[in-house]
Amino acid sequence: MYDLIVVGLGPAGISAAIYASRYNMSVLIIGSQIGGMISLTHLIDNYPGIPEVTGPDLSQKLFDHAKKFKNCEIKTGTVNAIQKINDIIYVSTEDGQIHEGKSIVLALGTDKKKADIKGEKDFTGKGVSYCTICDAMFYKNKITTVIGSGNSALKGVNHLLNIAEKIYLIIRKDSLSANDEADMQIINNNPKVEIIKNSNVTEIKGINKVESMVVKTISEDGAVLEKELKTDGIFIEIGAVPYSVLLKGLGIDMDAQGFIKIDQHCKTSIDGIYAAGDITTGFSDLKQIIVAEAMGAVAATTAKKYLK
Repeated sequence: MYDLIVVGLGPAGISAAIYASRYNMSVLIIGSQIGGMISLTHLIDNYPGIPEVTGPDLSQKLFDHAKKFKNCEIKTGTVNAIQKINDIIYVSTEDGQIHEGKSIVLALGTDKKKADIKGEKDFTGKGVSYCTICDAMFYKNKITTVIGSGNSALKGVNHLLNIAEKIYLIIRKDSLSANDEADMQIINNNPKVEIIKNSNVTEIKGINKVESMVVKTISEDGAVLEKELKTDGIFIEIGAVPYSVLLKGLGIDMDAQGFIKIDQHCKTSIDGIYAAGDITTGFSDLKQIIVAEAMGAVAATTAKKYLK
């Protein structure tokens, strides 16, 4: 039986595993994607001490750090179920194994939101993508579209600047919600980018792949205008939803969206169960790598105190 099981191989999970390992706890960390969502990030320039690092490179650095601890076992795979019976945590994986732990840190992260646009599902993988960094290179010298107004949308546009011929940025309101001033300045000054405000994509069209989209815009006088625009690729960057489907049987408190409620010590509503990273609410609204790592450290420290 492990002192601590960590579910999630992103920054929060790896940080928890590193701290727990240094506390001489026996640790098992399980996850399906090394680095989590950051592995899909083109360039990270706000990580202290490592400027201009790619998401995959930082993911590997974090993973390699965890691997150095002999008391930290790393398992890549998918978790199917998590249960707590009496004082024991049971974690089942897709290979049929059941792992037992005295405590657990849930660092499952989030998944990209879907936009519920007509044709979106039909053209997923055929011109519709939820990962700009993964698929941008398929659209060299082509017309592309990014849907969203937050930081992830801006990063997507920024990544496309040296690849695509033209980029439409579709935002629902009259201003961007992003707070990354550097990205905003680059995008606002680039003639490749056309920002279409107060607008929604209502339909994605094509035969075997994306060929165009219908954009509905509400003008300043309230008139509704619809136009069809040619586009070769559509990147949907509208935020994320928590990976909380595994947690329904645990009985821990979550908000209406499925984010795990925690306190300043990363405690959930059940003793021995802790949470860290983007899947949580109550610790910080700032969804950044360094915050997730701090939460992982706090969660591991709280678990150590619980086991004393």
